[in-house]
Amino acid sequence: MKNNAWMLGLLLTVGSAWAVNPVTFQVHMDIQQGLGNFNPDTDQVVVRGAFNEWSGADPVLTNTGDMLFSGSFNVDDSFIDQPVEYKFVIIRPTGDVWESVDNRVFTLSAGGQTLEPVWFNNQESMGQLVNAEVFFSVNLEVMTANGTFNPATDLIVVRGGHANIGNWGGAVALTEEGGNPGHFFLNVPFDGLETDTNLEFKFVILEDGNETTARWESGTNRLVPITAGLPDADSDGYGEIELEEAWFDHVTWDDIIASDVTVHFTADMWPVRAWFQDHPGETNQGLTSYEEITFVAICGPWNNWPWDLVPPQYQLVPTTGDLFEASVTFAQYSARNITYKYGANGHDNESGFQQDWVTAIDDSNPTFSITNQFGALGTLWSDLAVEPASRPAVFQFTAAYPNPFNPATTLAFTTTRAGVVRLSVVNLAGQEVAVLTEGMHSAGEHQLTFDASNLASGMYLAVLEGMGESTAQKLMLVK
Repeated sequence: MKNNAWMLGLLLTVGSAWAVNPVTFQVHMDIQQGLGNFNPDTDQVVVRGAFNEWSGADPVLTNTGDMLFSGSFNVDDSFIDQPVEYKFVIIRPTGDVWESVDNRVFTLSAGGQTLEPVWFNNQESMGQLVNAEVFFSVNLEVMTANGTFNPATDLIVVRGGHANIGNWGGAVALTEEGGNPGHFFLNVPFDGLETDTNLEFKFVILEDGNETTARWESGTNRLVPITAGLPDADSDGYGEIELEEAWFDHVTWDDIIASDVTVHFTADMWPVRAWFQDHPGETNQGLTSYEEITFVAICGPWNNWPWDLVPPQYQLVPTTGDLFEASVTFAQYSARNITYKYGANGHDNESGFQQDWVTAIDDSNPTFSITNQFGALGTLWSDLAVEPASRPAVFQFTAAYPNPFNPATTLAFTTTRAGVVRLSVVNLAGQEVAVLTEGMHSAGEHQLTFDASNLASGMYLAVLEGMGESTAQKLMLVK
């Protein structure tokens, strides 16, 4: 399943005269029809991927016989020789049903191609069918405490890959247990589930009960394993599956911060600058030049992935070099592990679907800093011939003064962005004799004193390392 807020925002020159690479997609839908998941009289099957911005109904596939559906799409020249991700989607009157397999991938050939037929969800056969009733339960104590769920006005619903749980939509709501606040449950019957498969689902919070203001759980879909021989204690013809109570979004009391923390985000945008230096005049992920970037969004499930409508408080602004920075305060009881992604000009254009950053907030101090290289989790900005000469070094080491020295000298370095830096001193045998600093450092100049009063005369090396780089300089202690 894909939420629209999570879709890849890849720009295409749709309909341009030079997009002449027809790709034919083919998918078998007979098993899905047999399982009751696809009705060719009322449903459509389409393809969505990087080539059509993961949206729309072009191409709609048609039945070419024996429930093999086929259709073509003219894919833009910019994708030639590139891996292109896609999935098949069933469009139903009750909502869209995405394949639950990993994104499919093909490499575009100039002039187009016909892809081999596949089965929707890779299901090539239909196993034994069983009737089952699934007991869903979820703990919302933490979400109630941090204010992201109001039991008086909000709904907690289950959405998943079956009509009885909304086909990834709708408002199939759970009920709060009497006398046990924060604990919600629902028993759902299902007819004709295929054994040896998994029914996928997620819990979703609907603010004020509105289906369009949905807060989805992050991470992978939850699974209901369907097996033969389910117990039927009440002899009603439905085998019982009682799932262990889940914590919404997998956040327990141990997974939240104890107090407010202001997180300072820094996005290093040099890969985008480098890409446009290597590809002058080209377009990538909705951008035509590096200079058009006015801000970089920071989005995640904690602010409901506000792509394209990013509030100012979630906009990183340019500071030094290729760095964009901003601070966001996470309130007490917020999840310690935050999932997020950056987006140039507020679009979802950093990396592929679910290629997200995950960082644990340290709440031992009221502030915490995070630095990430834009696009490092994916390949959208990695097509670089060489690292551009204009990219500044992460840090510069100033010559120690005095040097030679006795017994102390001053070491200075300048960082171009915030990040973790370590400055140590080793002897010529490689043994570490001092650690002058280690940890997060802000961008700018830093000075430290190395006092060698307790060391013997001789040659030493000052080693500066961090953020993927390292350098060293010689120090001469003369007593």
